[in-house]
Amino acid sequence: MIDLSGRIHCANAEAIALTGDAEGASLLDIVVSQEEQLLTRLARMARSSASSYVRLTFPNGPPTIFNGAMLRGDDGRNNGLILLVADNASALIGKFLNLKSHSRRIRQQMDHSHRRQRALRQEAAQLKRLSETDPLTGLLNVRAFEEKVRRALADRPGRPGALIFLDLNEFKHVNDAHGHEAGDKVLKHVAQALSFPPHSWVATGRIGGDEFALWMPGTEATAVPEVLAGLQARVSVPYALIGRSGELTEIRMTAAAGAACCPDDATGYAALKRVADRRMYANKADNRPAPTRQPVK
Repeated sequence: MIDLSGRIHCANAEAIALTGDAEGASLLDIVVSQEEQLLTRLARMARSSASSYVRLTFPNGPPTIFNGAMLRGDDGRNNGLILLVADNASALIGKFLNLKSHSRRIRQQMDHSHRRQRALRQEAAQLKRLSETDPLTGLLNVRAFEEKVRRALADRPGRPGALIFLDLNEFKHVNDAHGHEAGDKVLKHVAQALSFPPHSWVATGRIGGDEFALWMPGTEATAVPEVLAGLQARVSVPYALIGRSGELTEIRMTAAAGAACCPDDATGYAALKRVADRRMYANKADNRPAPTRQPVK
């Protein structure tokens, strides 16, 4: 087996009998009568998909006709090595190189590499999700939410959209009356109620203890009152939880809401945030209903 420069890479017993122990030597230095066009013929073998023949004479043997062909990988690419086999002795190829075993080993190495790369990509994606996600609710954390909205505003300047803030009313009472574990369950319930299908463009985040935010692209200012009413209705769906003393209690939360619209109110995130925040707290001041609680019979 030689490369295009004629350097011998490996030889079986029959080849060694002709050439001597010449691994690493140049084939041109071993043959008795060098063919002037030997390298040209080797180059032709590399370009051709068909086998070629070459006649060589060595000091320890008679002239021998060799069948030469380029070795190619499983993908069909040229790997730079030519296998010269004495004519009518193609079965000896196996003594030079077990092609089947070699191909299997390469496939195994490639499969391992692909699995490793896939695992690294999955790990990187998981780490990215963890860095962007609120651990309790699974929504975007405040940093990831703000970054997503800023990117949306930059990508589509002036496109209609609504930044909405919601703050739960009397949430502290839930923690005080039923414990923080019950409060966490309330936050998870609200997060689920405010979540939209993954394929939608709506971004939902938890930006504080009991504060949530949504970015709703394409929402016109005229549609905001109806959108806010729908979100508040989602939050107020009743659900049951077990309190500190073990009683089963039905909770119905309410939320104050405020919205700022692009481009009507502002076009940048910071300005939209100030408007939405101010309107949310104005709504909270106007209406502070406590969550209703009654034992479940």
